[in-house]
Amino acid sequence: EWAMRLRVATCIAEALDYCSSEGHPLYHDLNAYRVLFDEDGDPRLSCFGLMKNSRDGKSYSTNLAYTPPEYLRNGRVTPESVIYSFGTVLVDLLSGKHIPPSHALDMIRGKNIVLLMDSHLEGKFSMEEATVVVGLASQCLQYEPRERPSVKDLVATLAPLHTKPDVPSYVMLGTSKYEEAPPTPQRPLSPMGEACSRLDLTAIHQILVMNHYKDDEGTNELSFQE
Repeated sequence: EWAMRLRVATCIAEALDYCSSEGHPLYHDLNAYRVLFDEDGDPRLSCFGLMKNSRDGKSYSTNLAYTPPEYLRNGRVTPESVIYSFGTVLVDLLSGKHIPPSHALDMIRGKNIVLLMDSHLEGKFSMEEATVVVGLASQCLQYEPRERPSVKDLVATLAPLHTKPDVPSYVMLGTSKYEEAPPTPQRPLSPMGEACSRLDLTAIHQILVMNHYKDDEGTNELSFQE
């Protein structure tokens, strides 16, 4: 659902803003796979992306399919690099697939917003809202870091689009609310079960004898010799 995609984008932006305010402005390899969902279907940003030992961005390696341009130039990542990666996530949410940033920007410049949008959303989204998100993605994907918005700009742009805050995420996702299954009632063990649980070989043997268990009366010898 379109509203759920807006919720995901807003929650990621808010999570990045929180990380930045807590002194962790560098988030490692932000991509769609870093977005997790809790038992209620609410989006959460994985903590695995927090860069604890690389505040200056020098000690950094990336597995991103679409690397921020500045990293390709000098091997460094900045808070603005995280914004670039956020732009790629927005494109994923809009299109439903991975599109190279350069291709996405060409479509945006050509005002081919409908072609950029996921076909599954046809007739199910607000063009006005989509235009805002597409415009934000375009700003995030700018080549020069200084031309990209801040994390607070992300929140300020996306928060007003989150118009269904009272609708649970699991409803938007079309799933059931997570409920812990009641404990399975314990059935009393049979005498054999009790004996096995105690590893009581004597009791096991006695039960087998009482049930008329007998050893095989004959043995068959097998030989592989001719």
